[in-house]
Amino acid sequence: MMKFNHYTVGALPTLTWESELPCTFYELLEEYHTQLEPLRDGISDILLLNDVKNLELILKERVEANEGLKGNLEKGKIEFYRARFVEIEELEEFMEEPFINRPHDNYPEFMMDYFLEYRSDEERFKHIEELYIGYFRYLQTRENGFIRYYGRIATTIRTVLVAMRIIKSGLDLEKNLKGDPFIVQTILENRSNADFGLKNILPEVPEIIALFDKERDPVEVERDLDRIRFKLMEDVGKESPFADHIIYSYLIGFMLRNRWNSLDSSKGETILDNIVEGNY
Repeated sequence: MMKFNHYTVGALPTLTWESELPCTFYELLEEYHTQLEPLRDGISDILLLNDVKNLELILKERVEANEGLKGNLEKGKIEFYRARFVEIEELEEFMEEPFINRPHDNYPEFMMDYFLEYRSDEERFKHIEELYIGYFRYLQTRENGFIRYYGRIATTIRTVLVAMRIIKSGLDLEKNLKGDPFIVQTILENRSNADFGLKNILPEVPEIIALFDKERDPVEVERDLDRIRFKLMEDVGKESPFADHIIYSYLIGFMLRNRWNSLDSSKGETILDNIVEGNY
């Protein structure tokens, strides 16, 4: 595998926070399909995040249509994430009958549990944060060590962000903060600390919290958050430059950059709307 990765890593386009992307994330996966095939399981775990995002887009449009606001559910109206685990039609069928229409034998249990617990579109959209946290906690159960590591730091970042948005909104943190039980409890017990008691888990937590110190453009806050996420991926495992985790971290970094690369398109406007609402 190491020799195989040597050629794959060498072939991948240069990626920095400032670099221009040569293509979309979907196109990258298509172009390097053969080279990436040995890492298919880990890549599927990474792509599952886009399934969660696509499910959120479907629910958001359904709820707004029910309220008479938008109603853009016609085919082609929603700009779905193309790099995904399963197709949109399969996701929609899965939402209707999660137990019967499981789109893949390996589709994770947390997805089924969520859609069985919350049955209406309104309930599902209201509790969408639980689905994101469920995804990142699921990653922590995977066989690959890097995927588990990514799940751990992503869970921590996600829960810290939710905590800060609750605090900034003036809501009761204890009543409203949900997520990984350990992370939630640590935050609640250390809410007055600059690092929420999480610095040993993720040294960047104080830096993330500091982004909320002043009234700032939510888009700029999100951009800075993605810079932090990107740097975490960029710094992974430099002592083993051709191991599997280098490719996984590269792909996650590419996903982060790809999001901002699309901001001049209608898809970018949708992303910005969701960032401002705190959905991503």
